[in-house]
Amino acid sequence: MLRFCLLVSAMLIAVITPHAATAESRVALVVGNSAYSHTTPLANPANDAREMTAALKATGFDVVEALDADKRKLDSALRSFTEKLASADVALFFYAGHGLQVGAQNYLVPIDAQLTRERDLAFEAVRVDFVLRQMEIDREGKTSIVILDACRDNPLSRNLARSMGTRSTAIGRGLAPTATGLGTFIAYATQPGNVALDGSGNHSPFTTALLKHMSEKGRTLYSTMIEVRKDVVAATGGDQVPWDHSALTGDFYFVPDDGAPRSGTVTAAPTASTDDLAALKQRLRKLEEEARSREMQIASGRLDDLKRREADLAEQSRTLQFKLLDMMRELGQTSDTNAKARINKDLMNLRMEISRRGQDLARVRQELETAAGLQTKTAAVDATPPVIPPVTPAMDPNASAADFSRDDNVRLEGNEIRSFRAPNPDACRNACADEADCVGFQHGRKIPVMGTCTLYSAVSARHADKSWRSGMRGAAAKTATLLPPQLLGQKPSRTEHGFQVFEGASLEGDVIKMAGADSTSSCITVCRNTSGCTAAVFLAKSGQLGNMCTAYGRVTKAKTGMNGAQAIIRE
Repeated sequence: MLRFCLLVSAMLIAVITPHAATAESRVALVVGNSAYSHTTPLANPANDAREMTAALKATGFDVVEALDADKRKLDSALRSFTEKLASADVALFFYAGHGLQVGAQNYLVPIDAQLTRERDLAFEAVRVDFVLRQMEIDREGKTSIVILDACRDNPLSRNLARSMGTRSTAIGRGLAPTATGLGTFIAYATQPGNVALDGSGNHSPFTTALLKHMSEKGRTLYSTMIEVRKDVVAATGGDQVPWDHSALTGDFYFVPDDGAPRSGTVTAAPTASTDDLAALKQRLRKLEEEARSREMQIASGRLDDLKRREADLAEQSRTLQFKLLDMMRELGQTSDTNAKARINKDLMNLRMEISRRGQDLARVRQELETAAGLQTKTAAVDATPPVIPPVTPAMDPNASAADFSRDDNVRLEGNEIRSFRAPNPDACRNACADEADCVGFQHGRKIPVMGTCTLYSAVSARHADKSWRSGMRGAAAKTATLLPPQLLGQKPSRTEHGFQVFEGASLEGDVIKMAGADSTSSCITVCRNTSGCTAAVFLAKSGQLGNMCTAYGRVTKAKTGMNGAQAIIRE
């Protein structure tokens, strides 16, 4: 039915000449902030904005311009812009000036902003996702373009970092990736986490390149950004790489060619006679291929954004955990009452921040799992199998499964021997049994890893992953290889209730619970009663704070020489 509807649509489009299409409505908001009162002024953003306004007007945009905008002026310009959005086919927002990211959120900075504390952000700055939301409300099927030349280095981030203390890791360099809705394109002057140059001439390197290529006739937005990227990389010696993320559903042209459509969301079919059925069918196939390709691009871009956010949050969590250990050690070593009170207050704030980071990380990982499933579903339509030598080990009917553990939904990490195709987990297990050095195996159970068998000579970690089944040879080998790499080869101080205890060691990984505990045994009980816990750290302290038990779902590394700490790892 879908193919029939597309075919009919293609036939109808074919008999309409390109000149019959109604010209699209275009609106833009252009902001350029140079004259900052409370931080480093910038030479070029106002110049960038003036030239961008002229270029956009020349390509048919109704432009709202705000130069050197304080908070009130910026809010007023945003209000004027949003009032024009309902009737606009294409909406564009361009910003040049200071910007920063805090806690994975991007903020644009008016010229009068005074950012000395985290709470100032809500009142003094403008969140990028607020602007995006305004551009997407009631505009389904229409095009939104956001261009941010706002990654310039500035002291505002450093001021906030000093005031936020233990939460300063939430402040990132440059801007963070931003999630977008369907029909939205967002471009950054440089890659996420990096800073852009203001430029030594009248314009920044990014805006210079953009102004040059956006006026070229018949060039799509995708093509424009590719040329911009080439120019900026050349101009900055590779220090700055413009980055974009697209959820557009069609081509957009700043200056359409004579035969190109002006629509920002749909690419029209070429003119053809109504009786040329073969040409229409070919066009239909091309439309379907373009749709699949765009779906893949959207899913891939979303997945990449989430992976970067996960890595950033995981790194922040690790840093905070080690700060916690250092502060607890400091508390145990001080005898000054005022110092203890201050440290206890900082510890309370730090624990709250660790909890928030853990919640953020869990939410991002849930989104990542969902996005990975969507990408897999999209790719399955025409995906090719992984490039793995199609070697299938012979089945050994006498091979015993008793020598191997068997775990569903578990992926291994360690030293790989080889990967190949195997028809089922038993064949993969038998291949491991035939390898003298093999201590573990995993077999893919879902696309795109379905049927992939990987053998390991050493296993440093296990991860929850619904795409894999795995197993390990013998209890002794399993126990030895489930340790973090830093503890491999070390003998535990003792074994207690199915857990190995390492004196003077701490762990790093995904924290799933923190609780008080009066002994190693009670910390083991906390881990046993916590779903998903594979390890814990018991930290003995004296004074007001008391002892602490931290439970981990995934352990990535260990740290030795930690007085008062005990690493507890499930056998």
